[in-house]
Amino acid sequence: MAVTADRTDMGIDHMSFPHTTRAVIGASLLAAAALTAAPVRAAPADYRFEVVQVQPAGPGTSDVTLRLFHVPDNKPVTDAVIFQSTADMGPDGMPTMTAPVKALPAAQPGLYGFHIESGSAGNWELNLAAKVQGEAETVRATLPVKLGK
Repeated sequence: MAVTADRTDMGIDHMSFPHTTRAVIGASLLAAAALTAAPVRAAPADYRFEVVQVQPAGPGTSDVTLRLFHVPDNKPVTDAVIFQSTADMGPDGMPTMTAPVKALPAAQPGLYGFHIESGSAGNWELNLAAKVQGEAETVRATLPVKLGK
């Protein structure tokens, strides 16, 4: 002998909600769950490079150490991939005068080093493009640096 219960006796009355209404409610719940689970992404403006040190490294060359940090919490970014680095004398009115830039091994997490063969002293700009892990957009910076002889 099978015991069956009427669905209306259990407080469930499927007839009171049309099929389309149930579908809309279900889709809305799924969409809300997906939106709350989506990762929050920062904008490139939430990251900043700053010059930590400029040190002569021989005649016409300098080593520049930079720090990349996340502005809202001031935490260093340790896993950025800097894929473009150039230097020019734009601040001294000579943007076509460029210098080779070579990345150096990191001395500490969050610090990025560059060897610049400027050939001459003056006010230079270091232009960078970096990818920060988990961010869709490229972080770009133009930093003034005073390089010695």
